[in-house]
Amino acid sequence: MSGGTDRHVTVDGRTVALAEHGDPDGAPVFFFHGTPDSRLGKEFTDAPARERGLRVLCPDRGGIGGSDPLPGRTIAGYAGEVLALADVLGIDRFATVGYSAGGPFALACAGGCGTRVTGTALMAGAGPIDDRPGAKEGLATSDLELLELIEHRPGRAATTLRVQRLATKLVPAMASKQLSAELSPPDQEFLARRPAGEEMGFFVESLRQGSAGVMDEYRLWAGPWHLQWSAVVTPVEIFQGEDDRMVPMHHAEDIASRLPEGIARIHRLPGVGHLSVQDHVGDVLDALTTP
Repeated sequence: MSGGTDRHVTVDGRTVALAEHGDPDGAPVFFFHGTPDSRLGKEFTDAPARERGLRVLCPDRGGIGGSDPLPGRTIAGYAGEVLALADVLGIDRFATVGYSAGGPFALACAGGCGTRVTGTALMAGAGPIDDRPGAKEGLATSDLELLELIEHRPGRAATTLRVQRLATKLVPAMASKQLSAELSPPDQEFLARRPAGEEMGFFVESLRQGSAGVMDEYRLWAGPWHLQWSAVVTPVEIFQGEDDRMVPMHHAEDIASRLPEGIARIHRLPGVGHLSVQDHVGDVLDALTTP
C-alpha cells in the first residue's frame, strides 16, 4: 500500500482491519471512513500527518472491508469498540476525525470515550436524519434512493449494491463518471485529477463481504443515534464545504446546535465540496492539535 500500512488485529475475538498513515511513532488520530467506504483510499492523510508528527489509523467498521461483522452494533456503541481497539494497539489517548458518514462515529467517541479523546474533527460530517424538518434536503440523490430501498425493498438494495460493486471493479472509469454526475464542480475537478480505479477502490473494498455491512451503516445513520451529546467536553472542529452536494451545510449547523455551548466551531470552506475537502486535511489536523 503506497504511503501507508495495512494491518489486521484481533479485538474481543474479532478481526479488525485498519490502514495506518503518517508517523508510526506520532500522536494517534483515529480516522473514521464514510459510507459506502472503507479504510482504503486514505493516503491523502499520509504526508500531512507525517509533517505534523501524527499517526493516523483508519479502521473498517463491522462487516466492512476486512473487519468481521458485529451483530447488533450501534453508533453510540462504537465508542466502546474504539476503546477496545485502542487498548489492543497500546494507545491511551487519541483524537478522532469523522469523514462524511464517519462523522456520527467520531461524535459517538467524543461523547462516550471520556477523557481518552483529546479532540474531534468532522470533514463534511453527516448529521442525523431524524424528525428535524428538512434533514434530508440537499443530501446526495444516490444516498436517498439507497436509503429508501434499504427501508422498503432490502433485497433489491442488496442486489443493487452487488451490481454496483461488480461494475465498479470491472469498469472503474464508468463508475467514476456516474459519481461525478451528482458532484459539484470543485468535486468534479478533484475527481478528474485521480485515476478512476484508485479513487473507487474504497467502494469495492467496502462491499468485500457482501452488502450487509453497508446496509447496516445506512440503517444506523437513519435511525436513532442515542448519542450523549451533553457528555462532549472537548472541542469539535467542523469542516464543511459550501459547495458540498452530498452533505449540505445545514448538517454542520445542526450538529453544532446539538452540542454543548462553546464546544463546536464550524469552518466554512468556500469553493469546496464533499471530496475536495480532502485537500484541507492538513487544516483539519492542525485544528485537532493546536490549543
